[in-house]
Amino acid sequence: MSSLEYWKNEFKKITDTDVVTNTDKVLGNENNNLNDNSASLREVKIIVTNKIIGKYEARSYPHDDYNDNGKIELYEVDVYEILIIGKDDAGNPVKNIWSAPRFMPYWNNPQNPYKEYKTKGWVNSGLSKARFIIVSKYISNYQVRNRYSPGRGAIVLLGSFYIHAGPADLDNVGFGSAGCIEIIGNFDDFKADIQALSGSEETSPDNAIIELVKNKKLKVKIEEANVPNIRNRFTREL
Repeated sequence: MSSLEYWKNEFKKITDTDVVTNTDKVLGNENNNLNDNSASLREVKIIVTNKIIGKYEARSYPHDDYNDNGKIELYEVDVYEILIIGKDDAGNPVKNIWSAPRFMPYWNNPQNPYKEYKTKGWVNSGLSKARFIIVSKYISNYQVRNRYSPGRGAIVLLGSFYIHAGPADLDNVGFGSAGCIEIIGNFDDFKADIQALSGSEETSPDNAIIELVKNKKLKVKIEEANVPNIRNRFTREL
């Protein structure tokens, strides 16, 4: 099997269920049977830093063939340090270190655009300005839309900008997004780190995150970062 055939087979694993619809579970209309353990909850903060710690080869999204030659283009994007900060049950400060791309190549061909996306053309997509967010929404059954991933769940930052599952490692090339923060590694472990610092008595990471959001104790700090010119960072075709 050629590299192109392999990647096309990979992308065929994506189904219509990967698209967020009004049937997705969103805070406020899911899991009303959570225990009320708000008194024991601890604040958990996610910091999206501007510290570059690696590189990753991403594809553009939602279209991935810019020059229309039947191949998928890859682009080098920066990988940033992502921190989960809080306290353990003994009150000791804890810092868990993760990583993710912040800016990704977005290409919605104006000649045949995906109508569900308002922006047409090429954009170096991502959140660049410094901001502090008290998370108000968590979609527990969200599935990655651009590639198959076993990771489920999305922490909603702003509009359609989420924190969700990403590639298993830097060698798992070809993920793409419209500027979401795609956590590299096992997203279930990422969620478990949040749960461990939350003080929640819920048994699942998803329910612990839902409880944090409900009580306004999951917060995200985004550090200001320069937007790279990803279009000029083409690496290869598959």
